[in-house]
Amino acid sequence: MKFLERWLSDTVSLVLALVLALLAMQAPALTRDYAGGLLQVAQDIRRDIDQRESSARQYYNLPAGDDDAVIAALQTREPSNAATLAQSIGRAQALQTGYDQISAAPPLLQPVVAAGDALRDAHGYKRPVLRTALDNFTPQIVFSMAAAIYGLAGLVLGTFLGSLFISAASGFRRPARRTW
Repeated sequence: MKFLERWLSDTVSLVLALVLALLAMQAPALTRDYAGGLLQVAQDIRRDIDQRESSARQYYNLPAGDDDAVIAALQTREPSNAATLAQSIGRAQALQTGYDQISAAPPLLQPVVAAGDALRDAHGYKRPVLRTALDNFTPQIVFSMAAAIYGLAGLVLGTFLGSLFISAASGFRRPARRTW
């Protein structure tokens, strides 16, 4: 009976360790998808902003200038259009800044930076990008140094949690009857 108990506890620890290792190894690939989504959406928004500014310049005969000059010129003629354009510019800048921060980080820290970036999303601009990245993510095993280190961390954490689970479960066993 002791043999079966030990085998079962080792199996539980091993399964938890492997599952967490495989999950942790997904972090670099998911980060790459999230960062790519941020860049794509930021570029799409920027193209829309450029088209709207070009239209406003032609329609109102505005001089060439940066975003702030166009918004200031539109403010007197169409305050609502100026406000939505300013909001779009802020959104594009927030997404581009998120991408820049992730891509500037060392590969090992990129998943940590991406997680922090997604959590600091005050206006909710990045939440749809993260949701799309998660929905479209296909689990994969990427052999890189970052994936190996994350996998090792998942293995250690899984082993710890497995041991913790087994210790907690063995505490619930009924004590053996003692005969005097």
